[in-house]
Amino acid sequence: MTWILYIHILSACAWIGGSIVLFGLGIFIRDRATQEAVYGAIGPFYGYFETVWLIILISTGFILGDHYQLFSVMHTDTELGHYVTWKLVLVSLLSIATMVHLYIAFATHKTTRTLVQKFLSRGGSLAIFLLNLAILWVAINIRSAL
Repeated sequence: MTWILYIHILSACAWIGGSIVLFGLGIFIRDRATQEAVYGAIGPFYGYFETVWLIILISTGFILGDHYQLFSVMHTDTELGHYVTWKLVLVSLLSIATMVHLYIAFATHKTTRTLVQKFLSRGGSLAIFLLNLAILWVAINIRSAL
């Protein structure tokens, strides 16, 4: 099971690291033309790359949760039960935010986005960033509670 944990941690590094890099690009590249050129060039590759890592991350998470019987402690009045429940809720929210963000990103690639699309895309990006940090914090607490 050690190699599944290794793949899970590697996937988390790729997923969260990539998320932080793109989030940082959005903040530090202020010139709109440069921003569009950068995202236009790396966006599709990044979308596929990160989707693969997210699928691996969720899959290995379920394998680990099943192996260590973490799902049986969900909804129990224990510290571990609360953290496992919260992690599944946060991962579900992250998955929804990612799907919305990717749908808009691919549907509007190299086109002008509407105000609603901009709001959902940027809001999704911010949600993904914040949820990643929350999930990481919960994962650390799960490990500490084991």
